[in-house]
Amino acid sequence: MPRRMKRADSLLAMLVFVLATLVMAYFGGDTEPLRVLEGEEPIPAETAHETLEPSVSDANIPKAGEPVRFLMHNVANYFVAGEQQRSRYVLRPKSLAAREAVAELIAHAKPEIVGLTEIGGPVALADLRQRLAARGMDYPYYRVLTRNGDDRALAILSRHPIVQDNSRANVKLYNEQRRRMLRGILDVTVRLEDGRLFRIIGAHLKSRVSDDPAAATALRSKEAHTLAMHLREVMRRQPNMPIVVYGDWNDGPADASLGVLTQGLSRESALTRLKPEDSRGETWTLYYKGGNEYCTFDQIFVNKVLGKRMGRKGQKEGGIVDIPAAAEASDHRALWCELR
Repeated sequence: MPRRMKRADSLLAMLVFVLATLVMAYFGGDTEPLRVLEGEEPIPAETAHETLEPSVSDANIPKAGEPVRFLMHNVANYFVAGEQQRSRYVLRPKSLAAREAVAELIAHAKPEIVGLTEIGGPVALADLRQRLAARGMDYPYYRVLTRNGDDRALAILSRHPIVQDNSRANVKLYNEQRRRMLRGILDVTVRLEDGRLFRIIGAHLKSRVSDDPAAATALRSKEAHTLAMHLREVMRRQPNMPIVVYGDWNDGPADASLGVLTQGLSRESALTRLKPEDSRGETWTLYYKGGNEYCTFDQIFVNKVLGKRMGRKGQKEGGIVDIPAAAEASDHRALWCELR
């Protein structure tokens, strides 16, 4: 073989290696696989990640079945004593009355899967699980995602096994060299007794409380775009997987940061926003005292696969928990929907 051809083959091989390395770094190769927790015993990460194939066919995922209730809630700085602090800010433990109210709210809704934002960490999640257990609501499967630099974590509680965890704490921010998403991306797959799978993805974008509101808005847009990139890859690998995306977006439905999620970065990765209402037909999830305005910052999305299974009628099967305990529990209201 001529020397020039050998050199070209070597350069091509090197290029393929570099590209493969970059892809692995972005989609999880740069962090240690996270563990799935069942009670107090961790399931080895290698076992959890062998549960699913990179691509799942229709034959592997049963069609729509009995409804499964999913609830999301921003539990408003659910900090407790004994938690490892991850930032330089002074933390105030959430009052006992407020923690009891959070447990009362969740127990009232009776969800089988719960997505949380603003939970303090493993100790705080254990505190909440104990209060729920005292109300007859046991969640033996759970995951909490923490990140150094921010004390507000993402978490999932489930009455069904968590069979895979692709959560990522250190997610490189879109169009940035060094910056990361503030709270990462929670990404777990839950398996029901009938074999149905639901991939639950959670996020919490940058707060609007900032000395530079324009910079905060730009950061939320970059975080949303980063999440959209993650979703595009997830749906490319698992095109038939029902997916739920929940979060406190700190932006409303009409804001640009959420447009990238509803439109998607590919035809398959576009999302549909659910529109749950409270007992009075209202849709707001947060009353912002400073601006004297009602906001819809907490939202649930579903991908096309799950949206089709739910149907238009099913997408309206949900609500906002507005029992008296809600005001004591958090400044955010909890949303729920029925997955099929």
